[in-house]
Amino acid sequence: MSYAMTHLAIAKEVNDLLDIAVDLPQFYIGSIAPDSVHFRDNYNGDMKKKSHYCPNIKPWGNISTAEECNQWLDYALQKLKAQKKPHTDFYWGCFIHIISDVWNTRENFIHYKNWCTRENVPADAYFSEQKNVDQTMYKTVPWRDEVWKYLSEAHGESFNTVIKANEVEKYKDYIFSTCNNGIVEPVYSKVLLTIKSNNNFIKRSAQAIANLVCDCQG
Repeated sequence: MSYAMTHLAIAKEVNDLLDIAVDLPQFYIGSIAPDSVHFRDNYNGDMKKKSHYCPNIKPWGNISTAEECNQWLDYALQKLKAQKKPHTDFYWGCFIHIISDVWNTRENFIHYKNWCTRENVPADAYFSEQKNVDQTMYKTVPWRDEVWKYLSEAHGESFNTVIKANEVEKYKDYIFSTCNNGIVEPVYSKVLLTIKSNNNFIKRSAQAIANLVCDCQG
């Protein structure tokens, strides 16, 4: 789904709209934390479904309709609203990440997979382009140094039973190393995802997620 810089950008945009975060280091690390399950030795797609509160409709990465995305959104909101612990800044970061991936699946991923079929482009082109956009954002966004400083001060937290604190720490270290490796050009000559389209997605998603956050707070 979305990569780290896009998740951080959406989190920043939501906080700019609502000013909900007090502990910004924990807010920002929360906004990338659900992907940290990749650092389990026995990782499989079911773990990603659990960390993203994705219902048992299809295997991870195979949701293919807007209706299925709506089921995911409803299920995720139900699970997130049922959290018994206080809604910390880390919680809101995780919340924004999970809903961002629902939005990204509906607005980008499904459309991209269909485009790949029509244009005879391998489906993994999507991940190549996401990586290109992510690392281009790392090099160009004006807020990177500020957010990177917050991330450097953050520590891993667990999130119910779906994310472990040590996994979040490992993922933070991974992002620090990989984003600084330089821009990686897309593997394929046909390109659908651009910085402009991704920035538009960030703006639309942040506003929609801000509305959901307000609903949950109310």
